[in-house]
Amino acid sequence: MMNQFKPAIGLSNQHIQSIISSTGPRKFLENRRAATLLKTAQRHVIKTPQGVQLLGYLSKTSVSESKGLAIIIHGWEGCSESLYVLSNGQRLLDDGFDVFRLNLRDHGSTQSLNKDIFNSARLEEVVEAVKYVCTHFGGAHNVLCGYSLGGNFCLRVANLAKVENIGIDQAIAVCPLLDPITTMEKLNTGFFIYEQYFVKKWKRSLFKKLQYFKDYDYGKPLKKLKTLDQMNAFFILGYTDFNTIEDYFNAYSVLDDGLSQLAIPTTIISSEDDPMIPSSQLARLFKSEWLHFELQSKGGHCAFIKNWKLESWATDRISELINEYRLIK
Repeated sequence: MMNQFKPAIGLSNQHIQSIISSTGPRKFLENRRAATLLKTAQRHVIKTPQGVQLLGYLSKTSVSESKGLAIIIHGWEGCSESLYVLSNGQRLLDDGFDVFRLNLRDHGSTQSLNKDIFNSARLEEVVEAVKYVCTHFGGAHNVLCGYSLGGNFCLRVANLAKVENIGIDQAIAVCPLLDPITTMEKLNTGFFIYEQYFVKKWKRSLFKKLQYFKDYDYGKPLKKLKTLDQMNAFFILGYTDFNTIEDYFNAYSVLDDGLSQLAIPTTIISSEDDPMIPSSQLARLFKSEWLHFELQSKGGHCAFIKNWKLESWATDRISELINEYRLIK
């Protein structure tokens, strides 16, 4: 069993974990380790019944008979080539699963595919995309995995799996966003590098959107926005159907009864030292026989880097959880 994360000496700090997991030499290492996943990937643009287009990449396992399908969703301003996605995807491909890496709207250089701007309350299109992928590429055991905001989407899709007839057998969320209001406060008041990171990436995405939809009029104001609070106020009130910022954040919170319809085995892997998502909020999730927590003392945010090869313990644990459940199903 690998259900206890113990980082190597020098890798215990939450900020070191969170930062090196997606920067520096790990970019080279994970891209090299995921060479087969990337080389065999087939590009698919999924069109939902509502006309939304989402891009994803399917890699087929080389084993004679696939064990099933793993769908992986990245975090906010990440993409299908985020390092944790590549690490997880390559491991499950090696395990004998087909792997589909799904990009959320306006992520992974997909700003041209849809006119309307991404927001985290757009659950329907992700539900439809996951349903499509399971129907057309699914197998004996279909798993949905998500990280951070992708973990939040993973939980919300899993919550609707039985109601919406989505062919998911299991869900695993790593450091999922639980309460957007609290996480935004953490980003605003915590280690400054995190807010700067998201401001930079969000602005870059929004400017890219303008290249394809020039009738949007936010170009000049966007240049003046410096903080997440400023950007949230401008885009939530001006470019969504929500009347208040609080209403928008509450729309994708999973606290309280947010997971009350859960009816498939679902695991949350999180850390007590996550600088963005307080683990204390796990106690506010709907109590369900289907929901299980694995709370680690260390790991940072979506990191769990176990050694100086910059390999991920979370990748190991997800593989173990999936294969464990397959054997008892």
